[in-house]
Amino acid sequence: MAYIKSYTKKLREIENYLDFAIDISDRTSGKKNVPWKLARAHQLYIRLTVTCLSFIRLLPKNRYLKTNFEFWDFPSVANIARNFIETYHVFYYIGVDKITDEETDLRLSIFNYHLNNEKYKLYKEFGAPIEDLKEFEINLPKAKEEIKNHKAFSGIEASRVKGILNGTEFMSMTHKEISDKIGFDTKEFRPMYRFLSNQTHSTPFSFFSQSNERGRGIENQPEVNYIVMCIDFVAKYLLAAMTDIIKLFPDCQATLDKGKLKIVNDRLTDYVKENGPQQSA
Repeated sequence: MAYIKSYTKKLREIENYLDFAIDISDRTSGKKNVPWKLARAHQLYIRLTVTCLSFIRLLPKNRYLKTNFEFWDFPSVANIARNFIETYHVFYYIGVDKITDEETDLRLSIFNYHLNNEKYKLYKEFGAPIEDLKEFEINLPKAKEEIKNHKAFSGIEASRVKGILNGTEFMSMTHKEISDKIGFDTKEFRPMYRFLSNQTHSTPFSFFSQSNERGRGIENQPEVNYIVMCIDFVAKYLLAAMTDIIKLFPDCQATLDKGKLKIVNDRLTDYVKENGPQQSA
């Protein structure tokens, strides 16, 4: 069937991209005296490769988890695809986006503030002893004031300020705003993100189309085509992450396979050629 041939072709492509992405991860790991910004970016890059491997392992006919049992679980594929794009956005936000040192410092401070807010809420909900919560109750208000008084804080959009200071937001930009800054075409982000989010949250949109074939793990053309769409979406951002991490750790480039590197660069460029220039909101 033509749709299965298309699926298999896309699957082999993303498997090859991931093999090279993991190689890049190995070549950029273990660096000493790395600035905090790059260290966090590298952590996120590793998370991207791990998430991509989990994504591929869900796909029938993949070469990482071979089985004779084919289970076409589109909702789970969509769930991981959505998470992958969100992770790339955070990677871009902290590691790739061209901002001042002051803005970087603020973004990292907001990360830590959100982290400790989440820890405090989690420990409290689990019934942690009062003495374990006391340090958070002393230090969180101090961290909040430091953020409010930071030189770069005035540059944050008013719509984001409340969430940041409440500890519910960990980025000063929305995913759509980050998407608009990325250097390749992302005009499909908004509809794709909505489509994937409906699958993730099991809204009526996601299950009203279930039938004797769809939504049961059985091969069917509509869901296989949706999976191909997810593969394409994830592959684009994986390619971007690979080129980004090489720029952040340029010393690794000399040790990488030049043929594979050219394929990655050419393919990422193709997305711009095929889809047109970056569209602003």
